[in-house]
Amino acid sequence: MDTFILALQLFTSIPISKSVEVSDQRLIRGVLCWPLIGWIIGLFNVVVYILVRAFLPRPAAAAAAVLAELWMTRGFHLDGLCDTADAFFSSRSKERMLEIMKDSRVGTFGVIAAFADLGIRFLFLMISQHPLLLLVTAPAAGKMVQALLMYRVKYPREQGLGKSYIGRISTGILWGSTGLGVVSLAAVCIWIGGLSYGVAPIAVCLIAMLYRRSVLRKIDGMTGDTMGAGSEIAGIAIMAVLTALEGGGWL
Repeated sequence: MDTFILALQLFTSIPISKSVEVSDQRLIRGVLCWPLIGWIIGLFNVVVYILVRAFLPRPAAAAAAVLAELWMTRGFHLDGLCDTADAFFSSRSKERMLEIMKDSRVGTFGVIAAFADLGIRFLFLMISQHPLLLLVTAPAAGKMVQALLMYRVKYPREQGLGKSYIGRISTGILWGSTGLGVVSLAAVCIWIGGLSYGVAPIAVCLIAMLYRRSVLRKIDGMTGDTMGAGSEIAGIAIMAVLTALEGGGWL
């Protein structure tokens, strides 16, 4: 239970008064809980959307839900996306990219990435036939791919929170966390959208693996920032896949 509470404290702004000792082993075991944390965030998004939609038009509800997730997560992964964008689009050396990611200041590419991320999410919520499905699955997809991104990779820094678990999870935790995410996402997608929607989590995993390969080529490892960026990309990816499936194809 302490492992789950620690994961909640790490990834959400839910006020939990209980103090939990942080240890590497607890952080590593907590990876198994991450998809569940994603579902909790997603359900919060849905509640906010429904409440706002009861009184205001759809654009207001969509904007409120996007901002609600930002509040719930404290922008944890979005910050990683901004830092990763600043680093990768700088076209600098590996060492310089890692320095840029540690810089607390946000550069031009980071700002562009943040606006693009939030804007694309809002757009999909506006055009989708199943906005609630998108809201609940996007955070779960973001957490589903985390084990894939951190499995058997190097942590390219001397210190950092990511050093506790990146490259240190076992094969069992990889399959447990990813499997929980894939199965639960497929079940919800099929239940709401139909059998064809079950491919969405598989597609997201493939996109995550392509992203992982790109990151390893650039910095020869994975950091907390690049994992955060991967989470944001996975969330947008499942929104895109599900919206595309609504049209009956990709054209």
